[in-house]
Amino acid sequence: MNQFHVPRIEDLPYYDSPPIQFIWESTAPLLGGMYTWRDAPGSLVSTRPLLDNAMYYFRSVSLVADISEIDFESNLVVTPLFYVFLKSDAGAVAFREPIQMNKYYDQFDYRFLWTRAQQNNHVNAAFSGLRLQTVPPPPTYIEGGVLMQGPALSGKLSITLKAIISAQEIVNEHFINAVRKHGYPDVGAGLAPALGGRK
Repeated sequence: MNQFHVPRIEDLPYYDSPPIQFIWESTAPLLGGMYTWRDAPGSLVSTRPLLDNAMYYFRSVSLVADISEIDFESNLVVTPLFYVFLKSDAGAVAFREPIQMNKYYDQFDYRFLWTRAQQNNHVNAAFSGLRLQTVPPPPTYIEGGVLMQGPALSGKLSITLKAIISAQEIVNEHFINAVRKHGYPDVGAGLAPALGGRK
């Protein structure tokens, strides 16, 4: 028990918090020697149907593409950004700062809580892009990440980026009620939007 009398997620029994994954993919066709990911949000796809009365604890995200990491890094022109938001927030980045995908990530820490209780509270994701400026700072957010078609990618007509989020599906009523009342400080800023705190 923590100071807010909320059980730790790690202490919940397996049958009250089984694992689940959420997957998001975005494919860029080859156009003019470049692969460009447009900012086209879409819903994360879960590996099984979601429960309306459950709370979902997102733990980590893995980011990969269907080419080798060396080819990805060496042909990167504009860094793709991965971000998660709520449909009810009209596309606002809700849970965490976007991840700069300048390399592949395996189980990168990405923690927040989310519930479907609020109407239209669908969790969505997108790849956008970031071009780093030398003068002046700060970085500028632009539409879409970009890879060029280097020699190693000859004949590759499209590239798909994939995000795999590892999560737990929490159905423990005591935990859910306690979090709604007291919050869950270990999750940080992701908790408020995840519980529908913003309209």
